[in-house]
Amino acid sequence: MANIKDVAKLAGVSISTVSRVVNNSASVAQDKSDAVLRAMRELSYQPNTFAKSLVSNKSDTLGILVGNLCESFFGQMMQGIEQIARQYNKQLIISAGHHNAAIEREAIQALINRRCDALILHAKALTDYQLMELLELQPASVLINRHIPDISDQCIYLDNRHLGRQITEYLLENGHREIAAIMEAGSGFDCQERQQGYQDALAACGIISDPKLIRQVPATFTDAYKVTLQLLDSKRPFTAIFVSQITMATGVMKALRERKVQVPGDISVIAVGDQKQVQYHHPILSLGHYPILEMATQATQLALSLCDSALEKPPVIRFTSEIASGETVSQRV
Repeated sequence: MANIKDVAKLAGVSISTVSRVVNNSASVAQDKSDAVLRAMRELSYQPNTFAKSLVSNKSDTLGILVGNLCESFFGQMMQGIEQIARQYNKQLIISAGHHNAAIEREAIQALINRRCDALILHAKALTDYQLMELLELQPASVLINRHIPDISDQCIYLDNRHLGRQITEYLLENGHREIAAIMEAGSGFDCQERQQGYQDALAACGIISDPKLIRQVPATFTDAYKVTLQLLDSKRPFTAIFVSQITMATGVMKALRERKVQVPGDISVIAVGDQKQVQYHHPILSLGHYPILEMATQATQLALSLCDSALEKPPVIRFTSEIASGETVSQRV
């Protein structure tokens, strides 16, 4: 394998000249620069990027923490990040935290140790204090889908309380008064805020929320399926279900189909998620649209601006949702 000495010898220049061309750190005469580039191509020379990062203090990489590697939500998030990263010739190093505090900490520390220029973190299990402690080791870090007031200018987040209220108001506007809520358990403040928004909307209409209609379960197809059957068996009447996550909504719909419940004729269903996630559902699920693609592009722009002061910070860090009407909510007469 060719090294920098081989390139210098073939190009007829000094090692320091090759280094300047590789690192683009100082002006080099055009003929010498061309000779170095020809020699690199001829020898298939690849610079040691880790050694280069030690010298320049830049690795041209972004470290990314996702919840897991299989959900389409994180696929959308990665698409948004990659679109911007590619424009700035940044490579991505990706790790999964699985919403487990120990795994999240280990993954973030590993990304810091890899000398990533900036980090974009979807971290749910670590506390605010634990995250802020880690972020001191890499100030060019952005939290996505989470808001910590003390570092608000490093957070790209959705107003989940507004989202919960917006979805519930949409059901109320369609004549529903008995509204069940199936919320994701153990996911931090997101679902707590959505549930608060749900209760805000009911209270504004003079409706007292019934604890029997609020269920919190792990965000799995199976748990959502089971809790929907429990709701149906409880004999507590309801005409609509607000589901906090699309994977859960799939389980809800299966349970309703098995019990011969017509959607939306008998019971309306609306969930939180991205529109691309439901394009093949039948009927097409009504949504509180989660703009994760747009949030991811803004998070990447913010991360890049934190490690390069020449770049402008994005204008939006707090996002709101829109209702995508779909086919699973009907007017209640």
